[in-house]
Amino acid sequence: MDQKAKDDLKQALIYQPGLLSFESQREYRLLQDAIRDHIRPRDILEEMWTSEIIESEWEIARLRRHKNQIVNLAKPAALRNLLNSIWVDADDDHVDDVARRWFTNKDVRKKVESLLRSNHLDRSVIDVEAHRLSIGDLAEIDRRLSYLVVRRDKIFSQIEDYRAGMSRVPSRRPPQPFHQELRSEDPGIAG
Repeated sequence: MDQKAKDDLKQALIYQPGLLSFESQREYRLLQDAIRDHIRPRDILEEMWTSEIIESEWEIARLRRHKNQIVNLAKPAALRNLLNSIWVDADDDHVDDVARRWFTNKDVRKKVESLLRSNHLDRSVIDVEAHRLSIGDLAEIDRRLSYLVVRRDKIFSQIEDYRAGMSRVPSRRPPQPFHQELRSEDPGIAG
């Protein structure tokens, strides 16, 4: 196989990322280059494994960033829950309005903080409630992160085993029946 055909095959088999709109192509390339420099793939099989590791590491970083965003997205609902539990004389529309304006209006923030203090709470309780509301989503992300880490570690082991000769590419020669293998290996067995 000539070099161009090898390069074409490599390009077809190696994962090409689909970055999200806010993700940096430059950061992806830096990660990719660092991992490739560390592993230094020797053949197409190692290239494919390396590509899998890069993909997993990128997804791990992505999911870790998402965890904070998920909690931040839950803050309006968390504030509504808190206000509903401590502000018994307010109707739902008023609570929704105050919760929405909390993020942009200083006077509303002061009023809510005063209400929280009168109930022996501070604004950190909003984050606590946001975490509580997000716990199911965070658990799903943690499960995915665990899977990706195990997958990555298995691929590293595969590369190590492959390089140590423990994992061999199967030969093209069909296996011989067991009794023929014995004859060919032991000249003392008559066939």
